[in-house]
Amino acid sequence: MISTKEQRIATIGTVIFCVLFLLMLLMVRFINDPTEEEEGVLVNFGDTEQGMGQVEPRPAVAEAVPAPPTPSEPAPSEATPEPQQSGEEEVVNQDFEESAVIEQKKKKKREEDELKRQQERERQQELERQQELERQRLAEEQRRQEDERKRQEELQRQQQQMQAAQNKAKNAFAGRNPNGGNTGEGTTGQPGNQGSLNGDINSTNRVGGGSGNGIKVSFGRSSVSDPPIPKYESKSEGKVVVEIQVDRDGKVIKASAGKKGSTTNDPILRKAAEESALKAKFAPDPNAGIIQYGTITYTFIQQE
Repeated sequence: MISTKEQRIATIGTVIFCVLFLLMLLMVRFINDPTEEEEGVLVNFGDTEQGMGQVEPRPAVAEAVPAPPTPSEPAPSEATPEPQQSGEEEVVNQDFEESAVIEQKKKKKREEDELKRQQERERQQELERQQELERQRLAEEQRRQEDERKRQEELQRQQQQMQAAQNKAKNAFAGRNPNGGNTGEGTTGQPGNQGSLNGDINSTNRVGGGSGNGIKVSFGRSSVSDPPIPKYESKSEGKVVVEIQVDRDGKVIKASAGKKGSTTNDPILRKAAEESALKAKFAPDPNAGIIQYGTITYTFIQQE
């Protein structure tokens, strides 16, 4: 850096001035040393500028003035009041205890609710189990009744087949009664077998006429009273097969005309056959089925 002569002179002058100023300050510091005591006149002890007498009065007892606290000890006013801290701790502790009690009550309430729900689920499961057992019992009862009904129907069918076989065997003798003699039967007093070739060997009707010329009963029990001869007014003729239902006491409780084997659908003949069949009576059988089936065949001839 290039400097002129005037700049160098100014720099040197500035340095000299600063050094002199510092020396002056040091001298002032040493002259005014505060450690030196000032000299003066000793004055008598007193508490006012006025006074009287030659004896110094007894000094009054000065009130004790609390000494200022040392720097190492904090002033009492600066200390945190302990009672206030104690109160805060008590409030905190009380809030904590209340929160704990509330939480414990909530937990107990949850446990009670869960127990109630569990008991309700168990009660519902037990109810469903009982209902299922009842359904199974009813289904088993229905199955048993159905099996009994089928067994009774099969027994009746077998009895009907047996009766049909017996009737077929009887008819094979061409009117001869295998249980009777061979001289014939009748009420005319003349030799021969009174009746009709289309009749039934078990029938007591030996002559035909306007009321029909033959009644044939096909049933597994013997007759207590034969069906009466039908009464009718019709110009038709033919055969009417009536299906009968007989109870254990031997009473005909239902008769339905027009079954297989019928050769006429005349309503007058069918009604007359049903009315006659309902009046038939058979031997009671307590060991028979509740309902037994059979047939009564009516052969009608044209009225004159």
